[in-house]
Amino acid sequence: MIQQTDSTSRTQGDIRRLAVGRGIALNLNRILVPLNGYRRSEQILPFSSMLADWFEGETTLFHTLPPTHPARGARLGQVHYPDAPHDRGTSLAVAYLEEVVSRLGPHGVKSRWGIATGDPALMISSRSATSSFGIVAIAATPRSRPHRFFSPGLLDHLWRTTSVPLLIVNPHHATLNGDPPQPPKTIIVPCRRREVDSALSFASAIAGASRSTVRVVLTKSSSSGQIEDELINTLTSDGILVEIQNVTDDIGQQVLGLQSENPGSWIVSGSRMRSGLIRSMFGSFADSIARDARGPVVVVPDAKVMKRREHAAHDMTRDLPSSL
Repeated sequence: MIQQTDSTSRTQGDIRRLAVGRGIALNLNRILVPLNGYRRSEQILPFSSMLADWFEGETTLFHTLPPTHPARGARLGQVHYPDAPHDRGTSLAVAYLEEVVSRLGPHGVKSRWGIATGDPALMISSRSATSSFGIVAIAATPRSRPHRFFSPGLLDHLWRTTSVPLLIVNPHHATLNGDPPQPPKTIIVPCRRREVDSALSFASAIAGASRSTVRVVLTKSSSSGQIEDELINTLTSDGILVEIQNVTDDIGQQVLGLQSENPGSWIVSGSRMRSGLIRSMFGSFADSIARDARGPVVVVPDAKVMKRREHAAHDMTRDLPSSL
């Protein structure tokens, strides 16, 4: 394993301050946190709060309500209030979100809330793209391939629509039910392509702000002296301690094993965000990592995917009411 450190005279405070600045430039200080009212969805809160603390930012708790529909079977002349269920739902959602905000406040977490009406994945994606959020943080269990083919969940729909990175925590992860999570000491970055991975800028900012080491995991087929030098130069120029690890076996299992061996570590992975039938049948590398990871996973869409989806989100939200 190759290990490289920053050769300049910068202090740890300088490195962290610069990393926070890079994170703010990526809007990592603005975190959108979808909550559905169940405790399981709240298991993302310790991690989103940690991220907000690193980048001196805030979290926005976000809840979506189903759209209203005209009543069916109403009799002629019958007085009907089609918005009554929606109004009750709004009142309950406001009370719930304000209660969560009140729980976060004593821990020093700056937070606010927002509500939208419509399809959850579309509302989350549109708000994150048009309101300058840098990341969507969600507790979700990635479904198996057969399951998501017949019954896709919120994460499956977000995979198809999001233009910003996703911070994913699997609520079935055993350690989430114990003590509060500890800050990471290692940021694990799988790199399977010959170019510098799209996730590196996010990994560098997170590592610098959390004072962590970046461990880049390369497959034998994608590793070369030139690629390793490029990765090292990119990260050490930011003042980040970097380790390069070459693997010959299944890189996915190696990455998951590293996270298990390093409690509290985060995985930051780039992705082309396959969706539809291709993802349902074959899955994707980032998808399998998110499903089986023993800790937080940040999935960063490819730059081209981000740009294309951001344009689509802006087009879609022209007529949507603003709630944030």
